[in-house]
Amino acid sequence: MRDHLLVCLLAVVVAVPTFAGDRPVQEPSSFRVVGYLPDYRAADFDFSACRRLTDLIVFSAEPTEMGGLDLSRLKNIPWAKLRALKTLHRVRLILGVGGWERSTHFPALVNSEHKRQEFIKEVVQVCLDERLDGVDLDWEHPKDEAQQEGYAMLLAELTRAFKSHGLVLSVTVAAWQKLPKKAFDAVDWVNVMSYDNPGSHSTFEAAQLDVKKLIDAGASARQITLGLPFYGRDKLKPERAMTYREIVAKHRLGPEVDEIDGVYFNGPTTITHKTDYALKNGLAGVMVWELGQDASGDRSLLKVIHETVDRFPRK
Repeated sequence: MRDHLLVCLLAVVVAVPTFAGDRPVQEPSSFRVVGYLPDYRAADFDFSACRRLTDLIVFSAEPTEMGGLDLSRLKNIPWAKLRALKTLHRVRLILGVGGWERSTHFPALVNSEHKRQEFIKEVVQVCLDERLDGVDLDWEHPKDEAQQEGYAMLLAELTRAFKSHGLVLSVTVAAWQKLPKKAFDAVDWVNVMSYDNPGSHSTFEAAQLDVKKLIDAGASARQITLGLPFYGRDKLKPERAMTYREIVAKHRLGPEVDEIDGVYFNGPTTITHKTDYALKNGLAGVMVWELGQDASGDRSLLKVIHETVDRFPRK
């Protein structure tokens, strides 16, 4: 294709998305590579890593008790730099809302139509003000059927509000988390946290089971973004965790190694296998928690993902 000038020019027109308020009209890639950037990493993060992503999720804002949106944790996020990187690398810039210890007010929010509408209004306005491409909701976790139903209602209402602005919506879940099928039907993507399981917390076999659980619950394969850990966790003392950066700085390891000193992690071989699995089974992509835990240079797991996607044969 590249040997023919006209076809090449046409390919450029198709491949490079046009922007309406900075949101790509066309997907940057059919396979998502999603990275979380927590607020506490922003000060020393190497933003050049964004070139290997399709989606960057800024983590995280929180819902307030009255249906507002608390952005106080994100006061040091360099939004202007992120917008420039987004344009340069064709990366979707997404606001994360919720997460562990940041989900306190979800129950009050979903239980009130007025609060849901206030929340939706604030979320849309932040996306427009900061030229974001969408939102990722991460409620950890709805406790009962009423909360699950309320969450599904919030997701459906957000999607309706997002449509006229061209915004995308994802939901991040644990594989064991229960949600009604209409919750999955309401979102573009389902990011599954396929880690923090008991023992060897993030094996390849567990990832396959997590995907199956979501499909059985009503999500489609093309919605599922498989979560990959950039950290290790002690098999017997799960409160003890190490970033992948710390692990490779302390130990000289072969690419096939996934455990050292009782800490289980995903090395390059396992990351390759999981990414291949997502590609071969028609999943939406992979997502990583989190970018600041990665090693640098040739030891980077994000580099492994990027190279695995590049090698995969396209139709």
